[in-house]
Amino acid sequence: MTDNQPLISKAYDELVKQRTLIEQYIEKNKFFQTTLEPIKIEKNAPEIVKLMAQGAKLANVGPMAAVAGTIAEFICKDMVKKGANVAIVENGGDIFAITNTTIKVGLFSGNNKLSGKLAFELNKDNTPLSICSSSSLLGHSLSFGKCDLATVFSKKSYVADAVATAVGNKVKKESDIPKTLHWAINLKDVGGVIIIKNDKIGIIGDIPRLIKSEDENIKNKITKEDFYKL
Repeated sequence: MTDNQPLISKAYDELVKQRTLIEQYIEKNKFFQTTLEPIKIEKNAPEIVKLMAQGAKLANVGPMAAVAGTIAEFICKDMVKKGANVAIVENGGDIFAITNTTIKVGLFSGNNKLSGKLAFELNKDNTPLSICSSSSLLGHSLSFGKCDLATVFSKKSYVADAVATAVGNKVKKESDIPKTLHWAINLKDVGGVIIIKNDKIGIIGDIPRLIKSEDENIKNKITKEDFYKL
């Protein structure tokens, strides 16, 4: 999403560029794609690969846990560099946003009572911002937990994406919410965290203003297919 529609094609070009860099690196180091743990990256690796590895190290997950959010940030910043005032990229629940106007983002957490009832506002005062989510119920991504929704806010996409995966892995029951919130908020560059499990919600840190969602069509706005696959 952008206020400068001619930049959509440029956004696609940036997506292809960053994806290609990751694919080329995987050809040299296939373990980068398959490992579920942090790995050491060469100094001459592409910048996007380095950032994904940094997020993985922080959250103690594999680097591919940070791929969607990190690519989203590269695309958004490229659009802004080329003249956009609004640039929002979303892929399967991982968002990077830069906006000079108010944007509402809904929280969808499956079939529990809280799903679709809450939203938050993004504006020029709280963006650039990465909002990344992980769920054991939604999407294709691997999760070792039983978390309806784990959403992490950070100025750094590779942090938000990797930590969201880790939070989702840690939450298996409602009683896991408090300790997981405190674990995540103490990680460097994590701004805020929302965890939903069944009908329980936990919130910690600095998050955008929560509002009541009045969008009755939210289920039809959930990403159905991946924009890209690696």
